[in-house]
Amino acid sequence: MTRHPQAALKQANDYFHAQFQAIGHRDRKVAERNRMAQSSFTRTLFFYYLHVISYDFIFGYAIFPAYFQLKGVSPEVIGALLAFWAGCIILFEIPAGLLGDMIDRRRLLVLSPLVKGACFVIWIFADGHVSLYFLGIAFWSLASALRSGTKEALLYEHVAVHAQEARYTAILGKERAFQDGATLAGAALGGLIASQNLELAFWASLAPLGICALAACFLTDMRVTPRQSAHVSLKQAPALLRSTWGEYFAKADVRHVTLYVAICVTFLSTLEDFNQLFLLAIKMPVWSIGITMALMGLARLALGYHAGKFEHFAALNWLAPMICGGALLVSGFLAPVFALCALAIAYILVAPLMVLTMSRFQKALDGANRATTTSVMSALIEGLSVVYNIAIALLFSHLTVLKTYQVAGAYLLLVAIWELTRKRPAVPLVNVA
Repeated sequence: MTRHPQAALKQANDYFHAQFQAIGHRDRKVAERNRMAQSSFTRTLFFYYLHVISYDFIFGYAIFPAYFQLKGVSPEVIGALLAFWAGCIILFEIPAGLLGDMIDRRRLLVLSPLVKGACFVIWIFADGHVSLYFLGIAFWSLASALRSGTKEALLYEHVAVHAQEARYTAILGKERAFQDGATLAGAALGGLIASQNLELAFWASLAPLGICALAACFLTDMRVTPRQSAHVSLKQAPALLRSTWGEYFAKADVRHVTLYVAICVTFLSTLEDFNQLFLLAIKMPVWSIGITMALMGLARLALGYHAGKFEHFAALNWLAPMICGGALLVSGFLAPVFALCALAIAYILVAPLMVLTMSRFQKALDGANRATTTSVMSALIEGLSVVYNIAIALLFSHLTVLKTYQVAGAYLLLVAIWELTRKRPAVPLVNVA
């Protein structure tokens, strides 16, 4: 029996209509999943940035470490306190990184600001007892170690799971800018608070630290979701350490970024601790130093925020230390206003280097021991900071401040030449793809 042509046509039309509806429904479901994933990632970034900002929006920064001297502690003991601070960070970094790879990272990010707050409470009630100042600074060191590798690992895993690797460097740039902005704002407001009462600056700092801990509660460790592996057990800690060292030995990218950070970025970051001495050496009025440092900080904040725009500019690896080194080398021969410009160049240009090196480092790592490996680099940075501080102090004992900065400039030129002439790896420090 022959089927009526119109009936066949209608059946075919109904079939294709049903197929198109199914495709449209599937596309809508995919779009809805993508929208929800993007919404989840945006929410994560909001709480992550809030955590970063509130951790460093500290009013007590305005009087640290002058607070100790105002409480009758000698300069020699203050120097010992700062050295103890760095030593504790080095001691705690790798164990804290291991902990970050073994338990829920969110717990450590909640705990870190609470431990930092405990430091301030101890100082408030120390009443000149030096041992309590040492105890408090040990708490602060522990707080820093608990979050350094853990925070970076948690962020990158969110970026990877949500396929946002292309945005990662820009996200790091914003994080750096928000952190620097919070530090500047906290110190500025803290000065006003401390002028009324020294301890009040530390009491008031507990509020942002509470917000910091609360923000961390809304972050998620992606390893506890079905898309990621489970936590590493305590029994696997030795294997995790071996894997960490293996990553350094096996991956040229990881070794190169670590070495570059060690000899260039860390040196520039340490040198800036002495910038106020440079400003005094070029006869700047004392009242103008704070304003100058704030303006330089704002400029560096802005450049750090836009660091992602330099991601494809591979020449920055050697060009930045060359410009910084050249500026510092000639600074001692310049009039004060031009010497100030030279210092500002070296201070500001380090911002994109900090962001780009961390981005490259995280992208080169595997997931299982990310927090531990990051903590190893953090420990190296802290250790070298101590070495650089001692070296700069020794130079100060034999040279003027300006000549010491000129020596630093010559060193940075050597770093630039090394980076420019070394054998290129398969993937450069700054992504060019």
